[in-house]
Amino acid sequence: MRLCARDQRLLGRLGEEMTCSDPRLASMMATFARLTAGEPMPDREQLAALTGRTRAALRAIGAAMASFVAWLDRLDSPQVKHAECDSGRHAA
Repeated sequence: MRLCARDQRLLGRLGEEMTCSDPRLASMMATFARLTAGEPMPDREQLAALTGRTRAALRAIGAAMASFVAWLDRLDSPQVKHAECDSGRHAA
């Protein structure tokens, strides 16, 4: 399977984050990757060629999911008031 450079960078970052958060799982995944490196992917795992319309719909769904996750993250983050940010900058 070939990935574009953007997808390769994204997978690399995900791998780094997984290694930091769960080293044991990362080790197991690396072992699995080594053991299956030369094997072809099973037919049932292959993706069919996507049409332009399907590809566009998947991008729209992905963008909506990313927006939703960002919104959830903002709900979980503490709110900083502008006065607190500005007070440190203008203090003399």
